[in-house]
Amino acid sequence: MKFDGGSALSLRVSVVLAVLLSTGCASNRWVDLAVHDAKEVVKAPVRASAHTWTKAAIVTGSVLASSALDESVQDFARDHQSQGAEDASAIITPFGGRYSDRVMLGFLGYGLIAKNDRAKAVAFDAFVSSVIASKVVTPLLKSAVGRNRPNASNGAFEFDGGSSFPSNHSTQAFAVASVIAGHYESRWVDAAAYGLASLVGVARIYDDDHWLSDVVAGAAIGAATGRFIVRTNQRERAQWTVMPIYDRERRGVVVSVSWCQVWKNNFSSNSGVPRHTTIGRKVVFPDLTP
Repeated sequence: MKFDGGSALSLRVSVVLAVLLSTGCASNRWVDLAVHDAKEVVKAPVRASAHTWTKAAIVTGSVLASSALDESVQDFARDHQSQGAEDASAIITPFGGRYSDRVMLGFLGYGLIAKNDRAKAVAFDAFVSSVIASKVVTPLLKSAVGRNRPNASNGAFEFDGGSSFPSNHSTQAFAVASVIAGHYESRWVDAAAYGLASLVGVARIYDDDHWLSDVVAGAAIGAATGRFIVRTNQRERAQWTVMPIYDRERRGVVVSVSWCQVWKNNFSSNSGVPRHTTIGRKVVFPDLTP
């Protein structure tokens, strides 16, 4: 089983993440959560809805369609080489490898120092997503497909034990990017995360290491895994509380959803009961004194 060149998550980084993530609200019972994630990924195809299978078919079709452009895109990249582009590629490519490890550690470090549970959750979810997507799924596909790389073939459809399809750099970059985007509801964060991940894919094509369809497939695997892990873990972290309210000023029922991370204002289900904010597991109501 071959990996995609870039630095895999080292044992040292894995151990650091494992030890540090074992403390704090965002990573409570993190071992159980990681095992749960792996089980959910295995069960996902069986539980998938018709809508999910439709989206999977569209993505698969997009990968196949992009393969028709593989050779023309590669010829374009080969015809537009420059020193500046090579320097940029050398800077960008590691974000699909060792730099992505540092991004995870950066979120973890900030989370620990600032006691920010969301940042720690990003580190955990990105770690799990990258292990599943770029250390299990993509390497298995590489071995099964055996596609030759552009720099070691005479055409896009040579399959002779190569390791081109899918791109592991793209898988890793999009796995981390999708987790970051999933935790921060901001167009700017989405643009920055996915934009950088896309540039990793462009760099792999420019360096003659991958075909376009390799990159598209890797991006799809990474993004799908990251988004799935974020959704799964947010459900696991959520805690629901139902509180009856009855006094002179307030009557009704307040329903709150509490996460370890303070991400969103919560809602109330009542005619006249004001919106409230959940901080950790403590419900704080605004002052209603006339």
